[in-house]
Order: sequence, then structure tokens, then C-alpha cells
Amino acid sequence: MPEATKGRQYRREAAGPATATLLEARGVAKSFPHSNGTVTPAIGDINLSLDKGEFVAIVGPSGCGKTTLLRCLCGLLKPDSGTLSYDGQPVNGVPDDVAVVFQEYNRSLFPWLSVRRNVEFGLHGLSKAERRARAEEALTRVHLADVLEHYPWQLSGGMQQRVAIARAIATHPALLLMDEPFASVDAQTRIRLETMTASISAELGLATLLITHDIDEAVFLADRVIVLSPRPSRVLAEIVIDIPHPRSELEVKALPRFQEYRRLIHDLIVAKEPESADAATPASAETEPERSA
Repeated sequence: MPEATKGRQYRREAAGPATATLLEARGVAKSFPHSNGTVTPAIGDINLSLDKGEFVAIVGPSGCGKTTLLRCLCGLLKPDSGTLSYDGQPVNGVPDDVAVVFQEYNRSLFPWLSVRRNVEFGLHGLSKAERRARAEEALTRVHLADVLEHYPWQLSGGMQQRVAIARAIATHPALLLMDEPFASVDAQTRIRLETMTASISAELGLATLLITHDIDEAVFLADRVIVLSPRPSRVLAEIVIDIPHPRSELEVKALPRFQEYRRLIHDLIVAKEPESADAATPASAETEPERSA
């Protein structure tokens, strides 16, 4: 049975220097005040790191603060306490070479712009030719080169999410953050998107941090899985997924070791879930940007 450890950072073996850490959080906590004077703690005392080129997945029970954590990590939210660093520098806003893909692709794309122009959006400071070249390259990577002039509303949900991913990678990021990006698509589309994401992340050498509620997805994609506790979330365990790359979904999920990782993570989450409705997180805790966590 694979082992889970608490308070310890796992690392992939790599040829790079020991200073390969790209993103680091130490003692990060965040709470949300309410109009009635109460405060809902979302995350508490989070410690984690992400190496350059590493793929890390974060899983945990529903409402545990996964989306809040992601927003803190990328600089969209300021934590109440603790420190965040990106490439050795304090995080004071979203770094230029960080891209984020959210779950709600239909709200992040502009319906009045073509697919190509959606991907070009945000490529400021580049010439028209450079923007077009980057957009077409990114759309080719997500297998959408044949719909450049279509509009988002003409595409399926899975295709729209691929447009969102293309827009993210067109910026040539060093870090890609993904917040449950495949939660709204059907099972077959999800498999295709997972495989595509793994391929793109490896080919471009991206550091990738995936927020997901799907344990199978986390084990299939990640080099390392971080398991969070219920709100206010803390790191319960960090688990290295010792399965070689590249991975074929059908082959990997048939491995006994895959099932062992899956069972271990499931048991860690279930063991820490509230035992009764009275112990569960109040509904008001979901009023902040935690709806999709």
C-alpha cells in the first residue's frame, strides 16, 4: 500500500538544481467575514510547494476551501496570514507568467469574439501577427485548428473548455493553475481532456496545479497529490504517484497500484469528513468564491 506522510514534502527525482521550487505557501490562512459579525474560516495553516515542471493535484472534501486556496496561490486573494512566494519573490498580485483555467468556461469566454480572437485576448504588447501565430499554435495543441473563426456558442462544452485552455497556454506561462476544469463535461470528454492536458503540460514543461474533487483524475494526472482536510483546510498528506509517464488512462487505471492510491486518498478524505449534519460546514460558508470547490 502506498504511504501517506504528514508534514513532509515529496519531490520527483530531477536533474535540475535543488532550488527548483516555483511556488511555495507557508502558514497560509484565509477567512471570510459575514454581515452578521461572524467569520467563516476557509483555509488554515496551509504549507505546500510546487516545483518547476511538476504536476500537482489538490483534492479534499466538498467545501474544504480548494478554490479559495487556488485564488490565494495565484494572487487573486490576499491571505490573512502566512507567506506566499513565486519563483523566490513574494506574491503581490497575479504573476505575469501564471495562467488560470476555471471550471465555468462559458463565463470566461466572450461569445461575441471568434475562437481565435478569444485566445488572442490578453496577449498585450505583441504585434497582430504574433498574437495570431500564438493563438493558432495554442489552438492546434488543443485540436481546434479547424474552428478558428467559429464562436464559442457554436461549440460543445468540451470544445469551449479547450478554447479556455488554449487561451491560457498562448500566454506561454511557467505555471498553469486549473480549478476543476473538467467538472462540467461528460465522462468521455473528460477522459480526452485529461489526456490532452497531461500531454500539453509535459510537452511545454509547465508546472501545473490542478484542483479537483475527482480522485481518479488526480491519481492519473499528477506526480504528487495533496490531500486537504475539511474546512478550515490543512494538508492531511502528500502522496507521490509512483507511476511512470507517459500514462495511458485505460492501462493506468487497471494497475493494482492505481487502485491502492485511489483507496488511500479516499480513506484519508472520508476519515476526516464530519460525522453528522450538525458538524458540517454552515451553508453560509459557500457564499464566497467556494461554490465550485
